[in-house]
Amino acid sequence: MGVTCEPPTRERNLTGFSPKARAWRAFFETSALISDRMEKRLHAVTGLKLADYNLLLLLTEAEDHQLRMGELAERMVFSPSRLSYQVKSLARRGLIERCIDENDKRGMTARLTDEGRKVFAAASKVHAQHIKQLFHPALDDAQAADLEQICEQIHQTVEQSEDL
Repeated sequence: MGVTCEPPTRERNLTGFSPKARAWRAFFETSALISDRMEKRLHAVTGLKLADYNLLLLLTEAEDHQLRMGELAERMVFSPSRLSYQVKSLARRGLIERCIDENDKRGMTARLTDEGRKVFAAASKVHAQHIKQLFHPALDDAQAADLEQICEQIHQTVEQSEDL
């Protein structure tokens, strides 16, 4: 005869059951889900990936629409080689250009082109609409303020931690 197994009293969860473990899991899985959905729609409508959009956003917000490659890599949390690939890809599409830094001839900058501004403007409308559809209905203003504060605290903790 076979052995009868008792059903587990709790679902298997390798991240843990503490409030912080459950919060981490919810944060991680929700972040992945929303990023995936936003990436798919943005790419389908504009041909841009989220990383492309983020790079164009940073250049749009930067003084003279340009940033040094090192600063851009740091803001995007990209390795220099990954950023170099990203920049080459967007440069081939005419959205940005790589230039020698006028203040330091040893360094390179990425600069947004006029075409890049146009593409970003169109993409930002799609992106904003998607944020309003997927994110805004889930929170009231007080919850949004709480979430912003929590994310800032997490950001500071990560910034202050030692890299492995």
